[in-house]
Amino acid sequence: MGRLLLLGLGLLLPLLALEIGVRVLNLAPPPEPNPAIWQPHPLMGWWHIPYSGGLFHSQYNEFEAEVRINARGLRDREIGYDNSGGALRILSLADSFGEALQVNLEQTYHKQLEGLLVDSLSRPVEVINGGVGGWGTDQEAIFYVAEGFRYEPEIVLLAFFVRNDTVNNYGPLELASVSGSQQKEFFSLSPQGELIPPAVKEEAKAKAEAKEVEIRDSNSQPLTQPQPSKPDHNPVLLPLADTLWQWSALYRLVVPYLRDMPPVVQKIGPSGLLGGEGVVRAGHPTTPVHFFVYQSPPDEEFEAAWTLTEAIIKRLRDEVESHGSRLAVVIIGAPEQVYPVEGERLLAANPALQKLTLDLELPNRRLGTFLAAEQIPYLDLLPIFRQAASDPATPPLHFRHDGHWTVTGHRLAAEAIHKFLLAELGEQLK
Repeated sequence: MGRLLLLGLGLLLPLLALEIGVRVLNLAPPPEPNPAIWQPHPLMGWWHIPYSGGLFHSQYNEFEAEVRINARGLRDREIGYDNSGGALRILSLADSFGEALQVNLEQTYHKQLEGLLVDSLSRPVEVINGGVGGWGTDQEAIFYVAEGFRYEPEIVLLAFFVRNDTVNNYGPLELASVSGSQQKEFFSLSPQGELIPPAVKEEAKAKAEAKEVEIRDSNSQPLTQPQPSKPDHNPVLLPLADTLWQWSALYRLVVPYLRDMPPVVQKIGPSGLLGGEGVVRAGHPTTPVHFFVYQSPPDEEFEAAWTLTEAIIKRLRDEVESHGSRLAVVIIGAPEQVYPVEGERLLAANPALQKLTLDLELPNRRLGTFLAAEQIPYLDLLPIFRQAASDPATPPLHFRHDGHWTVTGHRLAAEAIHKFLLAELGEQLK
């Protein structure tokens, strides 16, 4: 018993010392989960809860930002449909890069762009943030047709994130990426290549079938889109994980890093010891499906996904022009494209990719070629971000773990979009 007691103390005291150190240095995120701001939607899969919000923080203690959703479900200030002030209106359609939960509203590229345009033009400007985390181009197009046009924008600015937007748009790939959990309906193509819109769910059915995160316990922050409400097994250690997240700063510091290690998640995630998010990730493919977007040439599934995506963009262009507006596209690169070291990490962490021929610029070229052929003005931010990142004096453009833009990244994007809009659409903006 004496030896067991000494052994127990030998294990407990270092852990206690580490716990105290983490608390004193404030290294761990707070135990409170981020606010719930999404709800199921019969047309768009999920949508913001009006008047929701609060303080968002990173699992890795990388950021803290105030997020508020307005009366119409936008992460923006209150903006009505009417434009009595005669402002130049730009509607920004985007996923989590536009939603931008990592920075305060005035720091987002939308609002920084708004300020730059006000300084350049002799008229008021409103850049309306229509970004929602986890959305694909399909949901952004549906939002414009159902709601966005009501703001009567002169410009519709579509942001396209090359790593996952193609996957988000194509049912087979999207479902494979989230272990079959379907949270929205999908567009499809007829044998003649015509775009077939998704079926509209009844609202009650949508709420029953497309639930928000309910696995989300006290030790996991909301993900970028709804997730399955229950795992297909009983994660027996989930209650213990809940307790540890509430009471142990050391646990909150370590677990997010463990959840980023696929072998660890596959082994112990199903038990619940890594929390609800670990349970969800354990069911996902070891190599995330969206990384295969860099395979050259694309396989049959990705070729179909690109064809569908292009059809959606063309339909959106036609809808925008039918309202007398103009569509422009901003191509957003991923960290593994911007930073060589991130590309190396990607390959090191995903052995399945090492066997393939990868081309990290392939999605940008593919999309750029299509947009040029369709005469849709576009800006590819990748070379701009690469050039800035190569300068040692440039602060980080992306959060290391979260992967989204820092305030510096948002500023760089706003400046580039500002120049692009003045150059491409200058006469229309005046």
